[in-house]
Amino acid sequence: MPAPAYPLPTSPSPVQLYRHLLRECSYLPPAFRAEIASTIQDRFHRHRKYDTRAKAHLARAHTALRTLRAANSGEKAAMESLISKGFGRSGSRRRELMAQFVIPQGPKDSSALKEALDLAGRSNEASKGPSSATHATADGAAKVKKAFFEKWDQEKLMRILHSQRQQQRDTKGTASWPGTPVKTLDPDQFIPKETIWGKPPGESLKQTKRANWWRRNAEKIMPPLGKGEWEMLKQLSNGGQERGEWKIPERRPLANSLAATEERAAQTQWNWKDYATKPAAIVEKPKALKQQRRTGQKDSGPYSVKDRDRNLSTRWFQRAYTRAWQLTPTMAQDPNTLKYSFTWGSIQSRLPPAAKHQREIFEGVDENGRKQHKTPSS
Repeated sequence: MPAPAYPLPTSPSPVQLYRHLLRECSYLPPAFRAEIASTIQDRFHRHRKYDTRAKAHLARAHTALRTLRAANSGEKAAMESLISKGFGRSGSRRRELMAQFVIPQGPKDSSALKEALDLAGRSNEASKGPSSATHATADGAAKVKKAFFEKWDQEKLMRILHSQRQQQRDTKGTASWPGTPVKTLDPDQFIPKETIWGKPPGESLKQTKRANWWRRNAEKIMPPLGKGEWEMLKQLSNGGQERGEWKIPERRPLANSLAATEERAAQTQWNWKDYATKPAAIVEKPKALKQQRRTGQKDSGPYSVKDRDRNLSTRWFQRAYTRAWQLTPTMAQDPNTLKYSFTWGSIQSRLPPAAKHQREIFEGVDENGRKQHKTPSS
């Protein structure tokens, strides 16, 4: 897709900036366009009134607009970042998926239900006492307050960590995993055998060390997607973006007016006064090749360098969707055992099946590659 032919306004109002963001979103691939647009709309309406951090939010919106323009102009890193955010591999959607994923499913049987009810009753009694990290029980022992990871479904999280570690080993040379890989599956990894005083560690220390381990590993988990969206990502990795409703729309022509034409003509003229009064690094910074795709400002000077038209090919999109698919699991639960299983994306073999005349070569050959001799029938 060609780069935007109009420069960004220097100081747009929040509503103008919001319209520019939605306009650039309309040129994204339809597969993940709705997620990006929904995030922009949610943040705009959330901070529409009584925004105490308006300046920081406007600066962030300017950065997002430049990223969208760069992705629509053919910058691979910007487009791949939007693909990752659209399918929940990073960004706000990943946090929303993780918040839903860690919720426990509930007790498995009557004994587990009774234990959960007893634990809830003890928690209600403890909440009526002093609000501190620890409180004393009836026998005088100190009881540690419930940590954040104890409210999660730890069994489900351990299963996906085990599955993700194996997936990272299988896709070591084909997928780009963010951050450090999953190395250990032991929440008690950082708990020492004894303290510096030679005594066994207390419950408070154990809980702190386990919380540190869960924080580090929860950031590495790739939350699963639904079966339908996971299958759609599989079809996109096989070239589904070139079919039907998944095609990337063409950029609409810019509306021309006399005032806008004169303003753009004035901006494209070479202003020698700036070069005479300011350093060249400051004057040429918005017109560098990397910034032209973000700001839309073109340099028409005698020594300017024009950026070529960049169009992301169909094969590049297939490779990008394949890398995202390898980082994406889908979850299924056994109705009998209530245990979860995870299926990850993989590289699809595109080798054509063997023809009939090619399979005839292997007729009468055993598994060791030796030709079997037919015994004469009696």
